[in-house]
Amino acid sequence: MKHQRIRSAAFALLGLLGSVTLAAQAPEAPLQPGRPGDSRRPLPEAIAALQARLDLSAAEDSSDCEANYAANKAQAWINFGRYAAAEQLPHSVQSAAAANAQGVLESLTNHAGPVLDTPELPRARHVRDDLWRGIDTVKHDGRRCAAPKMTAYCEVELAWVDYEAGAGGWQHVDPYVRIAEDYCLTAMRATPVTAPAPPVPAVPPEPAAAPQDAALTQRSLIVLFPHDRSRRADIRRPGHAELKRLAAEIRELPPGTRVLLVGNADLTGHDGYNLRLSTRRARSVARELEAFGVPRDAIRISARGSSEPVVQCPAHADAGERRRYLQCLEPNRRVVIEVVTD
Repeated sequence: MKHQRIRSAAFALLGLLGSVTLAAQAPEAPLQPGRPGDSRRPLPEAIAALQARLDLSAAEDSSDCEANYAANKAQAWINFGRYAAAEQLPHSVQSAAAANAQGVLESLTNHAGPVLDTPELPRARHVRDDLWRGIDTVKHDGRRCAAPKMTAYCEVELAWVDYEAGAGGWQHVDPYVRIAEDYCLTAMRATPVTAPAPPVPAVPPEPAAAPQDAALTQRSLIVLFPHDRSRRADIRRPGHAELKRLAAEIRELPPGTRVLLVGNADLTGHDGYNLRLSTRRARSVARELEAFGVPRDAIRISARGSSEPVVQCPAHADAGERRRYLQCLEPNRRVVIEVVTD
């Protein structure tokens, strides 16, 4: 009888050890951008500071479209930053996630308008251009205000998909694509929110005299970028000096002056990538002008991708001719600046 009790206790202990071993081997589900974090896992210091800022300014139940969209986009980047730190992803990826979250938070706290751009992460490999195009349309046709959470989650998850594709390859990326599809398709199926029509005045106002010129272009400028580059530091010479002189001229113009920036890219990338690249170039020029004293609210940004080339160049296969081909295409890698007064 005594031996039987000993054997039973031994079997129970082995079963317990086996269950512990299996639990330790079970893979942990990745933290997705829209999923709240596990409070038992400590946040990195930089991400914790961003989370604290967001907690002070976010409005999850806000009816304000821009605030709701920005809060969810910032949270998505913070959650990705936490995952990147927990999984010990490269420091450049962790820094990019924190910088992206901080950029959205700045727009939220300063009421500077939505950050619609979603930068690609380091080592990203562009995939699912159909979803990128679809969510870009959502952001501009009213569905973003109808589904701000799903729009924000979709964008950050797609950036995550591109990173995983570059870092781990196609076989590794499938579960992330499925999550991105869920977020993106939910946003795409939303009913667009349209602004209510303004009330018709009881007494129509007297017609104003037609202006001689609705808008007058005061100054134009083009700055160029190297192939596949978009940072402020990448602006080709003498672009920085020309932008500084232009900013001084803009400050002397009357109130109401607008600065129109149109980003462009060459045709060496996919359409979706080129559109985002040209947007980043326009934003870099905008930041340069702001640094030289041009008011942010005077600047308007748009992007054309590779749809408006100014030169066409024959492509070649060998390395030397490839370099000459890229040099030939440089006029297409531009930001066009127009200064317009009403």
